[in-house]
Amino acid sequence: MNNNVRNIITSILRAAGFTAVEIARALREAETIYPKIWVKQREVDAWLVSNDGVAYVAFNFRGSNYETNLRGRFQAYNCAVAIEIISRLSNAARVSSVQIENGLVNVPLKGLFETISKKPSVIFDTVTTPAQMKDFVSCVDDYYGRAMQKSLESETNLHPRPFRRLVICDYVSAELASIKQNITIIFTCEELEKQYRGYYSGAAVKTMVMPIEKAYPYALEHFSDYKILVIGGEGLYKKVRALQR
Repeated sequence: MNNNVRNIITSILRAAGFTAVEIARALREAETIYPKIWVKQREVDAWLVSNDGVAYVAFNFRGSNYETNLRGRFQAYNCAVAIEIISRLSNAARVSSVQIENGLVNVPLKGLFETISKKPSVIFDTVTTPAQMKDFVSCVDDYYGRAMQKSLESETNLHPRPFRRLVICDYVSAELASIKQNITIIFTCEELEKQYRGYYSGAAVKTMVMPIEKAYPYALEHFSDYKILVIGGEGLYKKVRALQR
């Protein structure tokens, strides 16, 4: 069971009034249920809903519509898995449909494509595995790529300039190489840049190397009109937050 599903289950159980001890017990039970369920992708229909200028994920799962405070269409599937697991808990009767709805719009966002600065725009996403990198790439397309570009064009009948994106990278996997246009990457060490060049050797992507202590201030000064995305683990998150103080 991935951390996204775990966080969503926790949020729903909190909305249902579970204590910390009860939530811990339920999560242990959820770990045993998770391998036994199968939610099909076609059962989950996801779309984006704008709220205060931010596009959040909404979805339909088995005939019911839900809204969330999450970003990235892939999160709709995680929510559906969480709902299915909760329905099979031994104390599932304590969780109502209203409490599920309340839990889905109050999921803790720390490190989940989290906006850590609005001006300039800075997003932090926890990425430490290839699966998380795949989800990150999906989010980038949803919000700063072809998907959002087409949405803006259909809504305004205009052709806005493509988003320019800067990624500060403390983790690399092959999935990152699928982003090939309008992107600059700052790697926190030379080894990461070497790994990336093993996946992508083209000239369209400009890369640099500098430690996060230099990379983050540099990005704010020289790329303030870009969409700045920072990806890595909890250690990087703490360093970036410290640099903001």
